[in-house]
Amino acid sequence: MKSRSRAHPLPTHLDLFAVPSAEEQLRFLQNVQRILTEGQFVSSYKYALLHALTDLAVLQGDDSGRPLTLSIREIVERMAELYWPQAAPFDGTTVLRQSTADPPALLEDLQAAREEQLGSLSDLSAAGARWRRILYRSTRNVGREPIPRLQRIGREELPFLYDRGPAGHITLKPGVAFCLRVFRGLITELVQSAWVRFIRRRNPELEPGPKDLSAFLFGTPRRASAEVREELWELQKGRCFYCQRPVRDGEVDHFIPWSLYPNDLPPNLVLADPTCNLQKSDMLAAERHLERWNERVALHPAPAGVTTTDEGSRDPGTLCRRVARWAYSAASRGGSLVWVSGSRLEPLGDKWRVLLPESNP
Repeated sequence: MKSRSRAHPLPTHLDLFAVPSAEEQLRFLQNVQRILTEGQFVSSYKYALLHALTDLAVLQGDDSGRPLTLSIREIVERMAELYWPQAAPFDGTTVLRQSTADPPALLEDLQAAREEQLGSLSDLSAAGARWRRILYRSTRNVGREPIPRLQRIGREELPFLYDRGPAGHITLKPGVAFCLRVFRGLITELVQSAWVRFIRRRNPELEPGPKDLSAFLFGTPRRASAEVREELWELQKGRCFYCQRPVRDGEVDHFIPWSLYPNDLPPNLVLADPTCNLQKSDMLAAERHLERWNERVALHPAPAGVTTTDEGSRDPGTLCRRVARWAYSAASRGGSLVWVSGSRLEPLGDKWRVLLPESNP
C-alpha cells in the first residue's frame, strides 16, 4: 500500500498570485525544515542551492506572490559567491571537506583558483574563458544533481519550491519568492546552521579553536574602511552622510545594515560621523536619508576608484536598490521604526515605495 505523502505543498489557489496566508507561510517553513532535517545530504550542494535561491528571491523577486523564473547559470553564480570564502584553507592550513566522496565540482574549481593566488571572485571572472568554463561545467552539474534532488526526502517528492522551467531555468512556484523574502533571515540561519553541522561531521578532527567555523564559512569580510574612506569623503565633500556636518575621522557605514543583508557593494557604503554610525547601528535609516541615498546611487553607482566586489558585471546600483526595496518592504510589513538622528526614531511612511518602486530594473 502506497504511503500517504506528508508534504505540504502551497495550495493551488496561489496560482492566482495571491500573497500566501499565515497558515500557508507556516507550512512553507515546515517544508524547508523537513528538507534540512530529513533530506539526504552527501555534499553541501543542496545547502548552497537553497541559500542561493533565498538570496535571489531578495534580488529579483517581489512581494506579489507571483512565480519567479531563474536561470541555473545565475544560481550557480550566487553559489560561487557563497563558496568562494570556503575555498580557502581553514586557519590557513586545512581545506574543509564538504562531501562524503568527491567535493562539489564548483568548490573544487574555486579551490584551484585560490591556490593560484587569485585574490577575489572578481579576479576569476575577469579571467574570461576560464570563468566561462567553470560556469558551464557547474551549470550542467547543478542542473543534474542538487536541483532534481533538493525537493526529495527518501522516495518522497516534496515539490513545493520550484518546477523545471525553460531550458536552463527553474521557476519558483507561486508564493515561494514571497516566502523566501519574508523569511530570509530565518531560512538562511537554518541553512547555515545545518551546513556547519554537516561540515563538522565531514571534518571530525576540527576543534572549536579560536576561529569560529560559522564566521569562516559565511562571515564574508567587510570591505576594509581604508579602501573607501577617502573616496567617500571626496564624494560627500567631507560631510557625514546623515547629519551633514563636516567630518574628519568618518566611519564607513552600510546604508542597508550588514546584519539584514551582507552587501559590501560600493553603493551601499556611506561615510558617517562615528556618533551617527553608532546611533544608527543596525536600524534602517529614515526616508529623508533614503531619498538622499537614492539620488546618490543614481548619480554615482560606485565611488570613484573602487572596483565592484564579487557580484561580477551586474550593475551594483540596481542590486543595492533591490536589496533596499526588500529591506524597507519588510520593515513596512513589520511596523518597524526607522532611525532619524540621535535617539530619535519614527514610523516608516509610504515615501519609500516611490523612491524604490517595484518596477525598478
